[in-house]
Amino acid sequence: MARLTFCVPTWNGAPFLERTLAALLAVRGAALEVIVGDDASDDGSAELARAFARRRGDARVQVHAFRERLGLAGNWNRTLRLARGDYVCLFGQDDLCRPDFAERLVGRLERHPGCALAFGRRDFVVADEESRAAMGDFFERRYPEMVKPFEARVRELGEVIPPRVLLDEALRFQFEINLIGEPSFAVFRRGHPAVAAGFDERMQQMIDWEFFTRFFAAEPVARCHDMVGSYHVHARGSSLANARLSRHYREFDHLLGVVLERFAAALTVADRAGLEARREEVRRLALDHAAREATGTAAP
Repeated sequence: MARLTFCVPTWNGAPFLERTLAALLAVRGAALEVIVGDDASDDGSAELARAFARRRGDARVQVHAFRERLGLAGNWNRTLRLARGDYVCLFGQDDLCRPDFAERLVGRLERHPGCALAFGRRDFVVADEESRAAMGDFFERRYPEMVKPFEARVRELGEVIPPRVLLDEALRFQFEINLIGEPSFAVFRRGHPAVAAGFDERMQQMIDWEFFTRFFAAEPVARCHDMVGSYHVHARGSSLANARLSRHYREFDHLLGVVLERFAAALTVADRAGLEARREEVRRLALDHAAREATGTAAP
């Protein structure tokens, strides 16, 4: 049976961890390893996770309480380095997956050895009105509408998406929209070079999308067209913490530079010109929003 490691980086995740860990341990179809990497929480997250594992008598759960706080990207990487499974999923401390998660995603990678990444669909659960006011419209209405053409196109392809198709779809949005989704709903082969390199610690908001682009720069990826879990949007989540527009545009500028280099051989002259023009615009927007945020004239 294939081995799947769920890496669960956490910081002050006590309100969510038990529910998330219970969902992960209910996954069937793979030999599981669940690694909790606690980023020096001050709410007892590590102790809660250990107590949960003791109550369950489940040795599949390993809890690492790190003394030094590294922040999101650093903690993602050091938790990822602890994985020993054939396949890995970096799972959010507050997200949920369905019991057939491994059957659907690991199963696709087992069937398609030329793919190093498999991803599935997820639904969005907005926790409260504060969260809905900040990000609900994007997750509940705008994002689903934007990706409808993408969903229709990849459904026609079946389980495997050629790299050129993903590149074309990403270019429709000039790479501003993450077409793979959150890490919780993707599984990748641990032996892929992207995993050894780790996540780009210069990034935060678009860090997962940059990571995923490495998988389709030259290889196909696998897709499950069914729901495999739920992404939770709430006031404590990283989606809201990352919502300042100046940060978004600074990271987008960096991402576009990466894309222009990573996909250089596949980009047409028109593709490159469009991305370069967008990059100049993004740089102006980053400066404009930073000035507005500094004077309090723009909402975070």
